[in-house]
Amino acid sequence: MLLLDLLLPVYYCLPEIETKGGLVMRPTGIVLIALYHFVSALFLVLLAVSLVVGGSVLGAMFGAGHENAMGGLNIGLLIGMVGAVFFVFFALIVAVAGYGIWSLREWGRILSLGLAAISLLLSLPGLFFMGLHLSLFFGGLRLFRIAISVLIIWYLMQPQIRALFQKTALPRP
Repeated sequence: MLLLDLLLPVYYCLPEIETKGGLVMRPTGIVLIALYHFVSALFLVLLAVSLVVGGSVLGAMFGAGHENAMGGLNIGLLIGMVGAVFFVFFALIVAVAGYGIWSLREWGRILSLGLAAISLLLSLPGLFFMGLHLSLFFGGLRLFRIAISVLIIWYLMQPQIRALFQKTALPRP
């Protein structure tokens, strides 16, 4: 109940969106999902930067004490760059999904549903390993991620929310 009390003022101070029948407020769930996507995209970009930095540090450690230290540096940097490109690519996809949800586009809803389903499918197999060493903490994070994915799928499939995304486009003046 406390969380609902904290989120209620956010609902009333959001920018208005135009619909066919006039101006209405953007639902809090839509705002929270969009913010979740934007924060996730930021986290993925920070992870990409840390991979590049970590890869170069790792490469320098591999190359230390050898005549040709550049070989180790290049391998570490290459591994970091490949990982960084991978994470930046997914950060762009997640940011586009956040924009689509924020602007109430049907493609944004479908993309968010797809990302939540992928997250759910990738998280479920890890539940079998929760009893292993140090996996209780990561298992808790996995359960949190599963809960968020299920809530996103449930919320975006609600008929009144689907109706917001399926409005007909207004003609351009």
